[in-house]
Amino acid sequence: MIKCFPIKLNVDEAKNIANKKGNFIGKVLLKNHNEITMKELYIENKVITYNVTFTPLPFVKKLFKNYKQQEILIRIIANGSTGGVSYYDDKGIDIETKEVNPDNIQMSDYDIEKLITKGNILVRKILRRRIGGNLTINAVDVMSVFRPYHIAFFGELIEGSKVRYIPISADGCNVRRTF
Repeated sequence: MIKCFPIKLNVDEAKNIANKKGNFIGKVLLKNHNEITMKELYIENKVITYNVTFTPLPFVKKLFKNYKQQEILIRIIANGSTGGVSYYDDKGIDIETKEVNPDNIQMSDYDIEKLITKGNILVRKILRRRIGGNLTINAVDVMSVFRPYHIAFFGELIEGSKVRYIPISADGCNVRRTF
């Protein structure tokens, strides 16, 4: 039994996305591959909750006498496969418990301490831009949760040969860059 995000994208919809073959580079690399094999895979992610204590700079304390120390809870999700971290907004996202074949589970490749350090850096970047001041950041909770993916393999699956693939998130969530 694992904790995972619910699947919102079925295999047929994922196969339609895979048929588009991604961006321009994907279309060039996959132009001769018309055979698609789909597989469901659950990748371990860590949801890390940080307690951030904000202390204003000394000159701000002098200007605003009633400015107090503040505490904030912020969540980060760390991908166990790539080691990437992102801000995690859990509004409207339910986590369910599900029985999954062990062959379809990929455990985290990264040590939890490394993921906490990467998350700490991201929290510091986000909050320094917003509020500045002195920040004290402590990880208070780490929860393991699995994200479902539909993996589209192009070409024949022969052991020892190079196989091109596209991972398609099945939970409806995606990571986007903001500039």
